[in-house]
Amino acid sequence: MQIGEVSRVYHQETNQGPRRRPRPVEGFVPMDPANRPLPFKRYPQARLRALPRDLPPTGAPAAAALSGRVPPTEAAVDLDLLARLLYFSAGVIRTTAGTGDPLWFRAAPSAGNLHPLEVYVVAGDVAGLDSGLYHFAPDVFGLEALAEGDSRAALAEAVADGAAAASPLSLVITGMPWRTAWKYGERGWRHVYWDSGTLLANLLAVAEGHRLPVEVRLGFVDVAVCRLLGIDGVAEFPVAAITLGRPTAPTPAGPAGPTRPSFAATDLSPPPVAFPLTTRVQQAGELTTAEEVVAWRARTVAGLSRSSESADPPATAGSEPIEALILRRGSTRRMRRQAAPAELLKWALAVATRHVPVDAVPAGTSLLTHEVGVHAVRGMDPGLYHRADRGLRLDRAAPEAEVRRLSEHLCLDQPLGGDSAYTDFACADPNRVLTGYGDRGYRVAQLEAGVAAGRLQLAAFALGCGGTGLTFYDEEIREAFATPAACMLAVSIGVPAYRAKPGGPPGRPTRITG
Repeated sequence: MQIGEVSRVYHQETNQGPRRRPRPVEGFVPMDPANRPLPFKRYPQARLRALPRDLPPTGAPAAAALSGRVPPTEAAVDLDLLARLLYFSAGVIRTTAGTGDPLWFRAAPSAGNLHPLEVYVVAGDVAGLDSGLYHFAPDVFGLEALAEGDSRAALAEAVADGAAAASPLSLVITGMPWRTAWKYGERGWRHVYWDSGTLLANLLAVAEGHRLPVEVRLGFVDVAVCRLLGIDGVAEFPVAAITLGRPTAPTPAGPAGPTRPSFAATDLSPPPVAFPLTTRVQQAGELTTAEEVVAWRARTVAGLSRSSESADPPATAGSEPIEALILRRGSTRRMRRQAAPAELLKWALAVATRHVPVDAVPAGTSLLTHEVGVHAVRGMDPGLYHRADRGLRLDRAAPEAEVRRLSEHLCLDQPLGGDSAYTDFACADPNRVLTGYGDRGYRVAQLEAGVAAGRLQLAAFALGCGGTGLTFYDEEIREAFATPAACMLAVSIGVPAYRAKPGGPPGRPTRITG
């Protein structure tokens, strides 16, 4: 079998096109209200530890944090900082008012507002919090205690990196594919990794804004992480393990036997539908031993794009703290067709393409290139551009109206694709990625595209503009830009036609209508 064959099949089968129809899945009725997944996972029998709710913005200016201009320090990790990391990445900041079931809007964007992610906390040396394994409950803004004692050694063994045992704090992101497949079917597995990327974009920005070192591990023994968290690897599977803070004294030597949570979680929905392709592509990328993890991290991909560690923030970005910016951000659903300042493209793309501190991608490189439909950016000709190796190249100039029509069509004929100042298509060459990293590489490319999309939107809001992620016609993007790369995610950036209400603090989400 060809390397990465399962991911190639999955990608092809979940492509969208004007005349393509998804493969039918037995028992699946898209958006069936009788079988809607719960928006929050809870452990009713677990002890709930409340998190601090007084979190005024104290981080570095958003533009500096997004640009990588805030050097990390020896900052200690305490319960207040943990609460900030969780709230401004996965917390509930808005909700709908009125009758009927409320909708919950989180700090990071999610396709369809479905949020198929959970976050677990492995606490070691966190001031104000006992060592243990916790589950973050965003609806009540608290931690559900799943296991007492220090689990860092177990996590370090699972990620095949002893340094994780000395980190004061680790977070583990997991995906629950049924939450997003409920609407998007088999393609929803992509959304798990996109949404993990947008969550990470917020988390990295807050951590950088508070001078906290971060490392993201996408290589780990999947079944070992599942045992640690007490999840099955199918209905819920691990996506990323993140260590935060400078290493402290290592945990005492001894067996790293994982502590399985003994509490039962709430059911996700009456009968979740099984999606065979989703299960196959997730399992195809699994690593089974520490030796496999180490070998996978050592693999290389030829011809990667170059990325920067930092960017130069524009003076127009102001000094707003990163937390305040995150509360202001909200997916822009209407844009004005007017010209945007040059820095909205040049600086925002520089932010989006900064190196992501993941173990799978060597420093200074990226799995992604960016194809950009520029509609109305001051000082730039409308047309189709290509960004790789830190530069932007005009490949084909065209009248503004023509480029707008093309971008709209490529974004599943959604007006936002053409109403924006520009639309960015983050792409990765599947042959290059899968040959280098195998099936697991497909996860990495999707997640890195999510990080780029999240950073791009945050940068746009820092400049008083807006943005939103959009779905797209896969093969038509390759044809339009004449590229061998496949689109991972599309984002439209431009001038908003309205101003969203800023999100509220923990426990007091802003109520919105419409």
